[in-house]
Amino acid sequence: MGCRVVLIRHGLTYWNVKKKMQGQVNIPLNEVGMQQAKALADGLKDYHFDICFASPLDRACMTAKLALGNRNTPIHKDLRLVEQGYGLLEGHSYKRWPWFRWTNEAYNYESHPERYRAAIGGETFDELYARAQDFIDNALIPEAKRREGILVAGHGAINCAIMGRLFGIPLEDFWSVRQANCGYTVLDEKEGSFSVAYSTPVELVS
Repeated sequence: MGCRVVLIRHGLTYWNVKKKMQGQVNIPLNEVGMQQAKALADGLKDYHFDICFASPLDRACMTAKLALGNRNTPIHKDLRLVEQGYGLLEGHSYKRWPWFRWTNEAYNYESHPERYRAAIGGETFDELYARAQDFIDNALIPEAKRREGILVAGHGAINCAIMGRLFGIPLEDFWSVRQANCGYTVLDEKEGSFSVAYSTPVELVS
């Protein structure tokens, strides 16, 4: 029969509004983000979830909790779903901080991810992909074999990495599947393979 997996991105935070790189800083949802997550619950009301995997960061966990509504679905916090770490760049705006203009590899984080070089303490795309693959191989696929519905709550970059690994998306097209805040993608699993059944509009790189 297969399993239906719904991959969601957390709701809006005030750092999202300021275009700051949140990374692994534990920034909560703002009021708009809370309302987005509550609205998402209505959009997902007809889906069945046996289990939820969520990033342990508050913005993802709270989004998952609100999106599940009145369900008693257990939420498992999984470190592999935390956002990409940006090291010294966390808390800074990649659009406005002059450092990005002096360092081409970082300035191209969105426009040319294949040229990106992680800042001190940051995480490369290879490291992000490795986390995503570990989650797919050791959590998502094994659970999909014995579940009917799974909710996965993550972040912009880690969700793109998961999609990239599932569908062989090249690094230069990494952001082509980026979800907006509280956007979601419905995946149908059958015998370890996945197909996209539905996706909300992608968030365009600006």
